[in-house]
Amino acid sequence: MLKKELAMAKKIDRDLARRLREESEHTKDAPYPAGTKVTRPNRERSRVYSIRLTEEEYAAVQQVANAAHLPPATLVRSWILSRLEQEHSA
Repeated sequence: MLKKELAMAKKIDRDLARRLREESEHTKDAPYPAGTKVTRPNRERSRVYSIRLTEEEYAAVQQVANAAHLPPATLVRSWILSRLEQEHSA
């Protein structure tokens, strides 16, 4: 099961990632454009699930998250939301 999930990790275009890092670094001190609305998208998320994983499972999540350039919690949340969408659509 973990091997399948590892294989499903999305790959990011390295050139795109490099360009985005450069642009981000170059514009880090620039003011936001006029009319920009800053939001906190996770503010509505107030419930926390605590789960136990084996060391192998934990390492696998970390590896997939690193490959996707995401925090592990974001990756796991995306998996849960994707599955909930599948269940809702079925």
